[in-house]
Amino acid sequence: MTLSFGVMLGFFQRAIPTASFANAEIKDPRLASNATRYSIKDTVLGAFSVFFMQYESFLEHQRQMHSRHGQDNAQNLFGLTQIPTTPQIRNILDEVTAKGLFRVFIWIYQSLHRDGYLKPYHCLGGHLLVTLDGTQYFSSQTIHCECCSSRTHKNGSITYFHSAILPVIVAPGQPQVISLAPEFITPQDGSGKQDSEVAAAKRWINNYASEFKNQPITLLGDDLYSRQPMVEHCLDSGMNFIFTCLPESHTALYDWLNYLENIGEVKTLETFQWHKRSKEIYRYRYVNHLPLRDTQPALGVNWCELTLTRQSDGKVLYQNAFVTCHELTDKTVQSVVSAGRSRWKTENENHNVLKTKGYHLEHNFGHGQHHLACFLLTLNLLSFLFHTVLHLVDKPVPSNPLAARHSSRIISRYPQPHQVFPV
Repeated sequence: MTLSFGVMLGFFQRAIPTASFANAEIKDPRLASNATRYSIKDTVLGAFSVFFMQYESFLEHQRQMHSRHGQDNAQNLFGLTQIPTTPQIRNILDEVTAKGLFRVFIWIYQSLHRDGYLKPYHCLGGHLLVTLDGTQYFSSQTIHCECCSSRTHKNGSITYFHSAILPVIVAPGQPQVISLAPEFITPQDGSGKQDSEVAAAKRWINNYASEFKNQPITLLGDDLYSRQPMVEHCLDSGMNFIFTCLPESHTALYDWLNYLENIGEVKTLETFQWHKRSKEIYRYRYVNHLPLRDTQPALGVNWCELTLTRQSDGKVLYQNAFVTCHELTDKTVQSVVSAGRSRWKTENENHNVLKTKGYHLEHNFGHGQHHLACFLLTLNLLSFLFHTVLHLVDKPVPSNPLAARHSSRIISRYPQPHQVFPV
């Protein structure tokens, strides 16, 4: 069954309780005695349509829904029976946890894997690269809910905020990233401490490592992740890693590195590439089996560094270092560094796209008192995933003039903001 909008929407609907899917992931929070004019299906899909069609707000969505074209759009595309109002959507979804939608990410990943669409993302001998990186998507000094984190300032004021780990599959040279289920950075039951990005990343690994048991995974992360407890957690879960490693946070490792450098044990490799009219020098340094910390037991990791220099003026264009469990040789170090460098895609092609390219990640679509902010973020991520998958699986429009008559059958690769689909 080839992935299409209809197939993905079917996955989405499997997560919503209906007569056909009574054991769905999402549970209707309303009691039977409550007024239930609008079904949970219409409520969830009505909210999802806001993000899929890339409206700037629920208000703009409601204006569109009041038109004939908007109603036809919602009914034909999403199978809505009745369209709830914005307050009704917010009130109902505030009581629904977002975890009920997380299986949709897995079902789509499994279909992409089965149909071979992830092969261009394979590297390092068949691994998929998954970045773990947190981002903040809400902040206020007045509005807050039970899922908010908080930060107390020196003057006594408090800032409330929401943030989450947004894992994505990346690969060098691939322009799209593929979203996976998020993990919210939020107060945990029974803990008096603020939640952290690393703790959330560990929870994500615990929840999803088994989903990749037949697919080697290498996790990517910044310097925050390259600590022994996190690295051990990755390895114990059957996952590999390439994490940024900075000198100021790993003094023991770099002391060993300096010692090995002095006795000639650190290996180097130089290559060059032409960029436009400039020759760029790639200088790799690497060594295997360095202790990650100064206290015992210390885990042995492999370290590598790239310094990219423009030959004409000696300007350093890029420099970074990584620790990894992948063995480093002259044949592998370039691929490992290339994989590690692709972590930036989570910023440029995930966070920035979600914030500036029509998804309005930081816009407050609704906050609520319980789960609303987290639920709406999940819907936004699913809309981004739907659009990405349609890019990957959609056939290109034929350039042959003789075939142009057939091009009208091929829909837009993803809906532009406020696009209305014909009846």
